[in-house]
Amino acid sequence: MNNLIYLNQDPILMELSSSVDKNSTKKMLAFKFFNGDERVLEEYLQDHSYETSDAPYKNNFVEPKSQLEFSF
Repeated sequence: MNNLIYLNQDPILMELSSSVDKNSTKKMLAFKFFNGDERVLEEYLQDHSYETSDAPYKNNFVEPKSQLEFSF
């Protein structure tokens, strides 16, 4: 009597969504699951309605204002 529906339990989609570098992750997933064929991976992602952004990861780091110096 287990009527639970598990969403997004696909290991390919989970690994791709948790990655930072999407392009290299796509290459790795194509090699791991689709014998290196990235075209088949793209078709798989389209069939599962997964949209990716090709924008690189933005580094929003704050530059330090000054460095602490200790006099001994």
